[in-house]
Amino acid sequence: MSSEPGHTHPDDEQEPAQSTPPIRQLLSEIRAFQRAVDEMDHAAWEALGVNRNDARCLDVLQEREPMTAGALAEELGLTTGAITTLLDRLERVGFARRVRDTGDRRRVQVELTALARERIGELYGPLGELSRESLASYGDKDIEMLTEFFRLSTKINAANAARIRGERSSD
Repeated sequence: MSSEPGHTHPDDEQEPAQSTPPIRQLLSEIRAFQRAVDEMDHAAWEALGVNRNDARCLDVLQEREPMTAGALAEELGLTTGAITTLLDRLERVGFARRVRDTGDRRRVQVELTALARERIGELYGPLGELSRESLASYGDKDIEMLTEFFRLSTKINAANAARIRGERSSD
């Protein structure tokens, strides 16, 4: 994983013979991008005072709320016991709340609080704005290509994570 001298990455051994210089450069830029995203996320988690799983939960909720605890657990790869503990933590710090489903009073949905939305907006809002400004110079076809690239990359990463864990791929 490390790119320090003396350390190799599996790609380093395979790429030169199999990839063109532009592909090698792209893969290098992807790795740098991943490290920068990781660094940004860690800084945000520290500022929020949450751990990685809590932050992942906040991210999923921000995109798809409201959700049931079961759906959150499945999305995050957690047990029902672990998601209950996680949600208890997020409720204690004022970032999430459980609310009764208006359509089915037996069902409970999880949603972000106004405090969570405000804090996440403070941390990630400027990043989103800069990203939108940067992407504004691209045409629709370029955006579609980038979208497809990230969709495929997400699939590849999920399949590789499953492979590492010894799981079968869902596709």
